[in-house]
Amino acid sequence: MSNLLNQSVESAPLSWLQSNSGEWQYFVDKVLVDESSSSVFTQDYIWLVSQAITSHKVSGYRIANQTMENFIEQLAGVEQAIVFGVPHEHKGNALHVYIELTHSGIEKTTLSNAINAKLAGGVGEFARADVITFVEKLPVDQNKRISRKTLKSQCITVKYAA
Repeated sequence: MSNLLNQSVESAPLSWLQSNSGEWQYFVDKVLVDESSSSVFTQDYIWLVSQAITSHKVSGYRIANQTMENFIEQLAGVEQAIVFGVPHEHKGNALHVYIELTHSGIEKTTLSNAINAKLAGGVGEFARADVITFVEKLPVDQNKRISRKTLKSQCITVKYAA
């Protein structure tokens, strides 16, 4: 990263990583370059790997959880959403979505299709939920990051315990 001017920019978190013509390119998030905030701020994100066909280069995308949650919460019938990634062999992370509904009369298969369509339209075709779980009540916490960690640890524990 020789084109960077000062040390604070070099230590700033990478915005995303993309393979282009076989070379890895790193992009620095311009918002996080400020010296005072770069050492304190850690963004909650998910890595997703996209490969449309086998001849294409693989691209990795770093997407904030909150971005995907905002897209899902725009749908009618969704009270609250929590999105997190669980390690996956091919995709980098498998998207797990937990949904709290406004009322129980909503058809869940239609809403699942709408969630995947909303994520694909808003973020990209590679961002489709692998697991969508409808719950009556999501964990109540002041910070969604703690709720994500709680649900993720439960999901990983159940997966490896089985």
